[in-house]
Amino acid sequence: MISYIVGRVADIGDGAFVLECNNLGYFINASNATLSKLSVGMDAKIHTALQIKENDISMIGFLSAEDVKMFYLLTTVSGVGAKVALAIQNVLDASRIVLAILTEEVDELSRAQGVGKKLASRIVLELKDKLKSSEISQDIVAPQQNLNAGNAEAKQEAIEALLSLGYSRSEALRATMEVALAEMTAEQIIRQALKKLV
Repeated sequence: MISYIVGRVADIGDGAFVLECNNLGYFINASNATLSKLSVGMDAKIHTALQIKENDISMIGFLSAEDVKMFYLLTTVSGVGAKVALAIQNVLDASRIVLAILTEEVDELSRAQGVGKKLASRIVLELKDKLKSSEISQDIVAPQQNLNAGNAEAKQEAIEALLSLGYSRSEALRATMEVALAEMTAEQIIRQALKKLV
């Protein structure tokens, strides 16, 4: 199986691109989020996932290994195929998907085309426990656990304040984790978090 390909982007089309490497052109499917970061003629390292169906073998490309892991994880959910997984990854990066699942933000996942609340709820249900032990989520899970350490009260107060301002729980958690330092008061955390959210 091919883990990644380093080459030159030869062409970009609708939902796919061609990566030229050693005089071979690899036709690679990708999300619009990935395609938007590519341009014809640029050199790129593309991490790949292989999809094998009864009448089709296709390669899907990502710009990071974490995105590949997330793709495979999403496709373990009943009702989530490659198309739906890519739709989710088109609107949310890997860390935001992890955070949405861990905080049970069904509406966040439902932003993806073809993902209704019922399917989003199933994704949360089937992946929440898996993510707690997954490598993908370590950079998210660890900071969340740190909410209970140090100035936990200030962090919780900041999160509640952000929620009352209309931000989603995932937005409030993410912003708080990104800015909170041990010596900061709730007011300082809120002020810095709002700069991230604006």
